[in-house]
Amino acid sequence: MSYLGYPRLNFAGTIQTDVATANNAAPYFDNNLFEPRFQWRMNLPDVNGLWNPRGPGTVRLADVSVTSVCFPDGRQVTSGREDPVVGGRLVDDDLRTNGKMVDLDPSNQMVPEIYGWRPRLLDKDGRELLRGDFLPSAVEDLWPRATLPSGRPDMAGTYQSVLSGLEWAETGGSPFLQALRARSEKGLLSVKLTMDAVEDGVEHWPDNITFGRVVGSIGPYYAGEPKRFLAGRRLRKAGAKSPLNHAPCRVDEASGTVFVDLANSIRATKRGGPLEDVGTLRLAVLDADGKPKPLAPLTGMDSGFYERSAGIATARLDRERLRLIADRRLAVVDDAKDPGVLLAENGEGTWVHADGFVFRLYPESSEATGSTTLYATRFGKPAAGLRLFLNAGKPPQPVSVAAEAVTDAKGRAKVGFTGTDPGNPRKVMDGATAQISYGPLHRPGEPDGTLSVRVFDAYRAPAKPTWMRDVRPIFQQYANLFPVMRDVLDLGNYRHVVRHRTYIRRTLLAPRDSPNHMPVTRDLSPGKRDMIVSWLDAGPEPLILDITTPDELRDVLQQAMLVELATIPPYLTALLSIKPDRNVKIGKLIRAVVLEEMQHMAQVCNVLNAVGGKPQIGRPGLVPTYPGKLPASVLPDLEVRLRKLSLEHVKDVFMAIEQPQHPMVDGKPFKGHVVDPKSVRTDRHGKVLAADGAAMAKLEGWFTRAEYEPQTIGWLYNRIARAIIRFDDGGKLFSGDPARQVGWPDAPKTLYKVTDKESALLGIYQIIEQGEGSPHDLNDDGLGDPGELGHYYMFKEIVEGRQLKRKADGSWGYEGPEIPFDPDGVYPMVDDPDTYRLPAGSAGRRDSLRCDTSYTNLLKGLHRVFDGHPAELDNTVGLMFQVQVEARKLLDMPSAEGARTVLGPAFQSPGVDLGQ
Repeated sequence: MSYLGYPRLNFAGTIQTDVATANNAAPYFDNNLFEPRFQWRMNLPDVNGLWNPRGPGTVRLADVSVTSVCFPDGRQVTSGREDPVVGGRLVDDDLRTNGKMVDLDPSNQMVPEIYGWRPRLLDKDGRELLRGDFLPSAVEDLWPRATLPSGRPDMAGTYQSVLSGLEWAETGGSPFLQALRARSEKGLLSVKLTMDAVEDGVEHWPDNITFGRVVGSIGPYYAGEPKRFLAGRRLRKAGAKSPLNHAPCRVDEASGTVFVDLANSIRATKRGGPLEDVGTLRLAVLDADGKPKPLAPLTGMDSGFYERSAGIATARLDRERLRLIADRRLAVVDDAKDPGVLLAENGEGTWVHADGFVFRLYPESSEATGSTTLYATRFGKPAAGLRLFLNAGKPPQPVSVAAEAVTDAKGRAKVGFTGTDPGNPRKVMDGATAQISYGPLHRPGEPDGTLSVRVFDAYRAPAKPTWMRDVRPIFQQYANLFPVMRDVLDLGNYRHVVRHRTYIRRTLLAPRDSPNHMPVTRDLSPGKRDMIVSWLDAGPEPLILDITTPDELRDVLQQAMLVELATIPPYLTALLSIKPDRNVKIGKLIRAVVLEEMQHMAQVCNVLNAVGGKPQIGRPGLVPTYPGKLPASVLPDLEVRLRKLSLEHVKDVFMAIEQPQHPMVDGKPFKGHVVDPKSVRTDRHGKVLAADGAAMAKLEGWFTRAEYEPQTIGWLYNRIARAIIRFDDGGKLFSGDPARQVGWPDAPKTLYKVTDKESALLGIYQIIEQGEGSPHDLNDDGLGDPGELGHYYMFKEIVEGRQLKRKADGSWGYEGPEIPFDPDGVYPMVDDPDTYRLPAGSAGRRDSLRCDTSYTNLLKGLHRVFDGHPAELDNTVGLMFQVQVEARKLLDMPSAEGARTVLGPAFQSPGVDLGQ
């Protein structure tokens, strides 16, 4: 019987579908291309993260009331005086989290499903009468119900399912609930929802963003019925000019009542507005030529029937008319003298539909196959022996299915299909999607419906998963696309994940239909899920990094290069924020650090080229963004920002980046030099001419024995050095073309050309030493000069306001010449300049984009230099000066009209173009 009959409860009100939207844009899945603005709400012409990027994916009944109940005899009650259910409310579960609305895939957003929803029925006094679990179901019959002022369509759609696990309270006070409970079978109830008018705020930003309208009905479920649709008669839109959309129809011969569900058939005058006046509608039967014969009016269609009756109209037929329609096509017509057909069954009165049509498959496992039941009706009765076609599209497709099926005596055909490994065609998104169309075999070009399938990539987990190689790339994607999660934990942060591992593990393993299942999007394959769980279970501190192959070494070197790149814009921003001829000593110190960081970046590129890799600088690779974290999972709790020079910023960010991490060597903290610079001789281009063998052996031994605190920069380079030592294999590791090595005669120290293990280790050691090495007094003047200090100590001098000086006892203290800081000698630059925070079309946006373009070109130029064109290094120097010139121009522009602050360089390099 389903919801479309008697007895029936009708409800209407407001529903919230607080879905996330950043994951609707396929390019945003690329961790390398993701930018912070993709987590902002759209502000056209800037698409950003679309209309609700911070949505948690929940569906929630905001204010839904029972508007009427219909008793088994058809009597409709609209007053709580006649039954306490009327005027009651439909609300969400009060014992667990909200249900979830979930897309199948960014490439198929037309079948969102509702998972984990448990509605409750309260009487008009707030007493609970009933609760049940909504069987996950997908939206159907999406269509444009209204037209928005911009011309965009306002969509409407329906969900039909059953409520299971019913918990009934005492129903003695409600005759309706007694009747409903008595007629339901299998412990289930049938439920239908029609949703429309969800406010997305694209035209404007109202208070009701994510809220929409819902009407619906609850009725009895009978054994043998499909659970997610009505196996009745399908009234289809009769031509493009018809004002009505398709409608389900059911004939109850016992009562002589024909039910027509028009809840999703009549257009609205505006978003959330009254339905359009379609005039008087009549039920008709069509003759062999398609000419209608009116039978009876559709009753109950006054101005309030949408909310009061959930859009369901009825017609009463006598026995003669019931016999007439038993094997002839039904239609809905207008009330013209020569009636026009608005809705009608197809030429054969048939309909084929699947009871469940959205599937996720995982190849090479028990979840590689799926199945559904196709129900076929002819004039509302089971169509036995009907041959059906099934078409998965032209091969190759990631899903296979038999080409035909035949319905049994009850009009049903069980259909199975199998997913095969798609082979990761989309790279940054798991798997591929497919659609299987179906319908009567004699109408192969006219499918009645479609099965939507997502087939995940087959995944073979490594024996020892690591955070950096295996887990973080997956979790970082979720952290990017669902920023609301960061209010609880940052999935891109190893420490946060380990801290919350118990809950993460539990939610990953929760049933897919649970509201607690993670990820909300149900788009994590079982193979990757099991890998993550095994990693979480691997001990109190699951493995962060394990370089097991030369390819992995190359990947980690790429990450190390990005760490060096990530430090340059923050340091350079602080340097550029100094006004001309002000804070001169501080400027000299910061400039020295910037140059050495550039050298470090170049050094890593030389090592990467030497071991057969290819540095990727700029797009389509990762370009660090601000505020943000450093790459390679180092210093995961540090947020790196672009700010003007201040002692606070130098202390909190710069010194944190360069914080010395003295390793433990043979159980003791190690401080001091490992290699005497005099033991290595190079030419001015960085080629090693001679190196003392004992010194090189000492350096190699030191790397193998030094133990750093995990996730520090020194730790990262130590792991790289150990891998180089392990994979050297008599020099076979160093297979790169020596012509790709870049020399920099004017570098602050030595930019080593790397050709073997020794030159690689020398370059890595110099990076560690310059970043966090202990103070040295190489020229015996008693002072730690910039060339003699690690970066930490240079920044510490700025904070302390004094140069480091060796004391009489040999210790060091900040007691040398003054290094004064003048706050007035710094431009009042805004924190974290962002091009896309500036109004589109403004002069500030224009000039900031120009600076960003120069920065992008600089990265592109550097990529070319380290991609086999080292002679073009001077070109990048010119681009660097161009960036600085344009940044200085921004520092002269007010951040807004009348503002006391000024703009600054954003160092952005967009890699995604969505048309903004």
